[in-house]
Amino acid sequence: MTLREWIEHYQESVAMKQVRYRGVLAWKNVFDLWVIQEIIHETQPEVVIEIGCKFGGTTLWLSDIMKTVASGRVLSIDLARPAIPFPDNVDFIQGNSISDETLAKVRKRAQGKRAMVIADGNHTADHVLQELRFYGPLVASGCYFIAEDGIVDVMEWEKFTPGPLVAVQRFLTQTDDFEIDRDREKFILTYAPGGFLKCVRP
Repeated sequence: MTLREWIEHYQESVAMKQVRYRGVLAWKNVFDLWVIQEIIHETQPEVVIEIGCKFGGTTLWLSDIMKTVASGRVLSIDLARPAIPFPDNVDFIQGNSISDETLAKVRKRAQGKRAMVIADGNHTADHVLQELRFYGPLVASGCYFIAEDGIVDVMEWEKFTPGPLVAVQRFLTQTDDFEIDRDREKFILTYAPGGFLKCVRP
C-alpha cells in the first residue's frame, strides 16, 4: 500500500466511519483531536466556536474538554441540528456560518470572551476565506483559528478543490494577525496542513 493509498484508506474507512465519541460519529482525524485538546489546555479559551458539527461527536468531545482542561462553552454552528441532546455548556446556532444573522448571534455570544475557532463546515476555498475574514477578528491573541481539511488540497482530491488550504494561503496575504504554527502538525498525518493559525495580534 502506498502512502497515498493509506491516507485514502484512513479517510474513508477509519475517520469517516469508526471515529466516535460517546458513541456518536465525529468525522475527525484522532491526531488532530489530540493536538486540539493541547491547544485548549495551553490557551484556555472561554468559548470554542465550532463551525460544522454534522453528527455531533466532536461537539460532545469539545464540551467535555472545555469542562476538564479549560473552563467555558462551545458555540456550535451548522445548517441542521444533530439528533442528539447537547450538554449544558453547548450553545447551538442553526444557519449558514457566513450569513449576517448567524454572525450577529455569534458576535453577541463571543463578545468580550477569549475565543478560538474551528472551521469544519463548508470546505470550498471561497467559503472558508469568508469564515477566516469574519471569524478571525473574534479570535483572541495567542488563541487559534483551525481551518480543517486542507488535506483535500494536498491530496489534490479534485471533487473538493480548491479547498481550505487555498483559502488560508489567500488569507495570510491579507493580514498579519495570524501565522501558521507548524509545531501543531507534529504527528505528520493531519487533516489541517497549514491550518493551525495562531493569532499574533498585539
